[in-house]
Amino acid sequence: MIRWGIMGLGNIAAKFAETVDFMDSDTAVLAGAASRSLEKAKAFAEKYNIENYFDSYEKMCESDCIDAVYICTPNNLHYENCMTALKNGKHILCEKPFATDAKKAEKVYKFAEEKGLFIMEGLWICHLPLIKKAAEAVKNGVIGDVCHIRADYGFIAQGARRERKFKTQLGGGALLDVGIYNIGFVKTIYGADPVNIKTDCILNEFGTDMYGSILAEYPDKKFASMTSSIGLKMETEGVIYGTNGRIYFPNYQKAEKMQIIFNDGRVEEYSEPFASTGFEYQIEECCARIECGAVESPYYTHKQSIEVIKTLDEVRAAWGMKFDFE
Repeated sequence: MIRWGIMGLGNIAAKFAETVDFMDSDTAVLAGAASRSLEKAKAFAEKYNIENYFDSYEKMCESDCIDAVYICTPNNLHYENCMTALKNGKHILCEKPFATDAKKAEKVYKFAEEKGLFIMEGLWICHLPLIKKAAEAVKNGVIGDVCHIRADYGFIAQGARRERKFKTQLGGGALLDVGIYNIGFVKTIYGADPVNIKTDCILNEFGTDMYGSILAEYPDKKFASMTSSIGLKMETEGVIYGTNGRIYFPNYQKAEKMQIIFNDGRVEEYSEPFASTGFEYQIEECCARIECGAVESPYYTHKQSIEVIKTLDEVRAAWGMKFDFE
């Protein structure tokens, strides 16, 4: 049983807490909540029946009641938060993006490996059963030779949430918030990184991307088109096109339904409803790997995470988009 502490107590933290509450307590329990506001930490702890709460991230990481830390602070804090947790011997699940650039990610993963601690980026779609099923179907040639993948993800953030999502001081923008899902989905299917990228974006008043479009070429003349936005309502569709058919996700980011549509008209329907929020798959994976002494998951390795972040870096460089702290 892994005792989890939550660092940063926003909407995603609530989703994590709800999921752990749903899960078997022999697998995971909520043992701590940390915020820079003691009142916020106490309120969160009371809501989710968490025994311990802290007014600093450092204090929670120093506590003997915590085995692993879920980090869901703003993007710009992930590097320092991970390093603090590792220095105190804690295992980590860190929300995506794992770091705001690949160099920081490499340093964190190297330090975790030196310490013998488990650490994983929370790109939770990699652990969903139907995403795994689609990757296996592609590998086995079920839809022939795959030539193209399309992935889109966009929503409209409003009010204070909009500013928080876009602020350059926090490492904001659509690419790191939702575009990473597109890139991670394509990488999961192709198992490779792009060899050529054509991309452009629309910047907002904060200097980060409101909308971005990517056309990427992968090895063996495979392609992908990806669009991401925080400002446009878009269907979160994922389509994998092969010479004998296609695999269709009406919502690949919450992959509970999938179709394999063959060129001859046959359609195979698959359904895997989440027992909870869908986060349970990545939490179960973390707990299992921690229990057996592993430092990473084979379903989303350190190397894969770094490669995805390198793609994010390449896209941002093409846009000329830098964060205030860079």
